[in-house]
Amino acid sequence: HKTQHHHQKTKLYMGWLDNFLPKQPYDEEESSKKRQEQYPEQYPATYELSTIKVESDDAIVQTILRPLLLGTQLQSRALKNVYDADIHGWNAQSFHDKVDGCGASIVLGTVVTLKGDDVTYYVGGYNPKGWASYGGARPSVAAFLFYSSSSGSLQKLQKVGGGGLAISKDDPNYGISFGPDGLVISFVQENKRLATSKLGTYYERGPDHFSSLFDAIGGSGGVGGGVVELDGLKVYTGVYENGEDIPYSGAVLDMTSG
Repeated sequence: HKTQHHHQKTKLYMGWLDNFLPKQPYDEEESSKKRQEQYPEQYPATYELSTIKVESDDAIVQTILRPLLLGTQLQSRALKNVYDADIHGWNAQSFHDKVDGCGASIVLGTVVTLKGDDVTYYVGGYNPKGWASYGGARPSVAAFLFYSSSSGSLQKLQKVGGGGLAISKDDPNYGISFGPDGLVISFVQENKRLATSKLGTYYERGPDHFSSLFDAIGGSGGVGGGVVELDGLKVYTGVYENGEDIPYSGAVLDMTSG
């Protein structure tokens, strides 16, 4: 009887262990990939560009914005242009009036240089948590900045140091701040079109080791020292059905891990 009892106990113990042991060899890379696909915005942005096509995309969305959105909640969602500074006004009130409560947003700034042939450069960023004028920060490790080179190629720059201060200021009297210094279009300066950028503290410097998002533009479009005057500024958000839940349309937990 003792042997039988011991055998039962061993069987129970092994059965209990089976709950914790994987049934097949554990592939950490595969498991991590699956987690990333399921919860993409718990991870830093991918550098990969998307080839997803969405029927409603206009030329700008299709060629500039859609490729950047791989691995985000907006990757295959229709987008709409909710804010255009030239139409709605270069000020914080107009900006927040249009973008607050719209959820994840992508900011697109344009700078036209005058080097003989006009070249349009694109700079901007993706804010997974959107704006809501609640004050405080909107953290996310999945936020990123981007710029286009003179050849038109796009480069994304990941958030560094965790998700904290991805959007450092969600204030009704203040404009856009990807980190306190990554990309700031504050609307509080006398020249409302001024944008400033410093890389390395909250957003990476990237493969080109840029000190500013505007380094690709060079001296002609920039005021110098990580400052440019924008020719255009737009914000795009997802299109949601009536009654559909818009993620992060209200207050968010401000935890430094994002």
